[in-house]
Amino acid sequence: MGELLLQLRKDNMKAMKEHDSLTKGVLSLVIAAITLAEKEAGHTLEKNDELAYIQREIKQTNETIESIPENREDLKEEAQKKLALLSSYLPKQLSEEEIHQIIEQILQEKGLEPLKRNQGPVMREILDKYKGQTDGKTVNRILGTILALKNK
Repeated sequence: MGELLLQLRKDNMKAMKEHDSLTKGVLSLVIAAITLAEKEAGHTLEKNDELAYIQREIKQTNETIESIPENREDLKEEAQKKLALLSSYLPKQLSEEEIHQIIEQILQEKGLEPLKRNQGPVMREILDKYKGQTDGKTVNRILGTILALKNK
């Protein structure tokens, strides 16, 4: 059993004792997904693999928030709490400035020109190297901005 899974189970037990239904529900969902993946894989997952399930749930919650009607503040508030809870299990996220510097550094190290065709290799390297610290949507947006500015 992975370190993150142990922490999730411990926090889930605490939520049960405190009758915190939101936390219990969210953690139970993630625990079930990770446990199923471990059974299918036949071994304990690496921390990065466990984090992928948290990130997937965060992505789904963000999509849910976007689809909630404006007049349903109660649902938005609950989704925001879920998002905050899930985010607390991720490592420190990279700021946009840090991502910008990393992109510039990779372009320079690899001798890549800031062209659209080089976007794939740069994205792949960042997402592999900084797994769990950023998401593809943010990196893609920043990289697109850099490429657009340098191609003027």
